[in-house]
Amino acid sequence: MSAHQLHPHPRSAALREWLRTHAEFLRPWTGRLFRFQTLAYPAPKDVLSGRGAKDRGGRWNPPGLATLYGSTTDTTALEECKANDRYYGVVTTSPRLLVAIEARLDRVLDLSDVSIRRSLGVTLEELASEDWRKLLNAHRESFGQALGRAVAEAGGHGLLARSATVARGLNVAIFTQQMTTTTRLSLVEGESLAKLAGRTKS
Repeated sequence: MSAHQLHPHPRSAALREWLRTHAEFLRPWTGRLFRFQTLAYPAPKDVLSGRGAKDRGGRWNPPGLATLYGSTTDTTALEECKANDRYYGVVTTSPRLLVAIEARLDRVLDLSDVSIRRSLGVTLEELASEDWRKLLNAHRESFGQALGRAVAEAGGHGLLARSATVARGLNVAIFTQQMTTTTRLSLVEGESLAKLAGRTKS
């Protein structure tokens, strides 16, 4: 499925216009994010690609938009990792790998900022409660996906948002295809992950 196969969200055009008139809301962000992932693709280039979300879609991206998801703490990252299993009522017992990523981004929409949410006309509760998986299965773009797409189309590098799973938790969604010469993504202990990737292929 691609973004072109989804019915656009009714506010998608308004979101693009909102960002056009509020370019000041896209601000620099530097920090560390954590993510848990399977051992199937431990190579640094795979970890940083955002390919999985590109193929399947996510809370803040429609299919077709490569997006790297993470959380600003490892505990939030673990709960986010388990959220999909809980949604579908399954228990995953396969091993998971915790990775840490350093990011320097120039244009990020911070949805944890109450002034930005007020301007956008949404609350934390509305953002957290949207069932984007159900909408995706119905081939409909969610509000969050439409907003993420609008950010990317405006030249934004990602967004920050409160976790729908962990109180006060903060998630990061980075649109990896938007990276420029002045932005940076780097894995902590990237050489160790490269060695692990080599061993898993042998």
